[in-house]
Amino acid sequence: MYTRTHIFKFINKVSKDSFRLFCINYTDTLFKDGLNFSLFIDISDTSFQFLTVWKSEKEWANSYKKSGEHLDIKKQIKEMGATMTIAGGNTNGRYTSQTDFGLLEKID
Repeated sequence: MYTRTHIFKFINKVSKDSFRLFCINYTDTLFKDGLNFSLFIDISDTSFQFLTVWKSEKEWANSYKKSGEHLDIKKQIKEMGATMTIAGGNTNGRYTSQTDFGLLEKID
């Protein structure tokens, strides 16, 4: 597996909520490209983090190449007065028979 983590800090709640909704809607389209699951974490009124977990780095790279219409996101975020930090790496995951995958929203 391969995970990308994105941390965003905004100057106000409205810009954070608006961009968070964009990220949710955009991320929902990535499941057909190998996205395994995503998590959205509200850190505060002005910041959030989201994680995308891919089947492999290859699926993430192929999806990234297709995302041409979103390549100027970093520029737009800076123009909003926000900051963005992204990191990624190979991922090992664990779960048990007690794990409740029902806590995740299923997108079809």
